[in-house]
Amino acid sequence: MKLFNYRKFYDKDSLSINDVGDDPIEFFKKWFKDAEGSDGIIEPNAMTISTVEDNLPSSRVVLLKEIKDRSLVFFTNYDSNKGRAISNNPNLCASFYWPSLERQVIFKGTAKKSDKNYSDLYFSSRPFNSQAAAIVSNQSQVIESHQELLDRYNKFLNENKGSDLKRPDNWGGIELSIKEIEFWQGRENRLHNRIICCLTDDLWDIQILSP
Repeated sequence: MKLFNYRKFYDKDSLSINDVGDDPIEFFKKWFKDAEGSDGIIEPNAMTISTVEDNLPSSRVVLLKEIKDRSLVFFTNYDSNKGRAISNNPNLCASFYWPSLERQVIFKGTAKKSDKNYSDLYFSSRPFNSQAAAIVSNQSQVIESHQELLDRYNKFLNENKGSDLKRPDNWGGIELSIKEIEFWQGRENRLHNRIICCLTDDLWDIQILSP
């Protein structure tokens, strides 16, 4: 199935190195707010993360939960495929694509587990049913059927109704320490705007890339 004739004309906005300024994280927050305000974007915090394990790349979508001064945070089961991959190789790539704004942002850096107290705080903020799901699901493990998972989940709910649930040790935050950010803005005739920002010794080196 050839897709040669798929074409998209990009003309919504432009991006210059002056727009980014001297703090790319603050500029990302500005773009993120634009995505939050766009009717065409359902989950602006949907973030594709890519890991490499045994020389095999793997990508999946997670939800960004906090933007810090030098890092991004999401939560997962540490025994999952992505949790295991990060444990074995902490180099991580994360990307956002907001098609209605014709924008993409790519982050590269190294990942580590969040502080336990931080993970406890977030876990306690989740709805009870979501807490239960995190406890019951052995993420990435083979199951007999979806019904078997639902039965186990409902049994757990009945047995723990009204309880204060404790965060499992194998579930918590992952923090991506940012080393590089690339901003991409679609432009006419595929002459897109690309700005690359590399962090070295706590200083940002910001340059323009050819599309």
